[in-house]
Amino acid sequence: MNSLNFHCQIDEDMFSWAIFLTRFIAGIVLLYIATGSLLYYREFLYNAAALGWPMPVALAIGLSVSLLFLGLLLILGWFTRLAAGLSVLVTAAAGVLFFAGNFNKIYVALLLLLLAALLPATLLGPGKISLDYNHALRRAKKTFRG
Repeated sequence: MNSLNFHCQIDEDMFSWAIFLTRFIAGIVLLYIATGSLLYYREFLYNAAALGWPMPVALAIGLSVSLLFLGLLLILGWFTRLAAGLSVLVTAAAGVLFFAGNFNKIYVALLLLLLAALLPATLLGPGKISLDYNHALRRAKKTFRG
């Protein structure tokens, strides 16, 4: 019997563009969520206090600011794996806080889509179109100087 030996041929440039676009769109979504939580900060802070979370003001502001920075890190591609992994958790916490503990089906769908979009960047890395790649390239050239 013949054994089949298939190899997956991946165009690295197209892979990098695909990862960049998913990071960019996910970063824009995170910026949108952070902007919404900062614009409606009174409800956000009131819900944090109503849920009985410790230090509600610091926690609510910390979640909003962390969403803002995680979105920017994803767009730029800096600390991509860490930012992609943390953004799903922080977005879930911000959703629970924003909706005062009531799980909204649309928000759960958004979290699943965000997870699906950020899973390749978390597992496979940021691709060539990122600050992580440029930093690794500079360090490799610095190490291998003659």
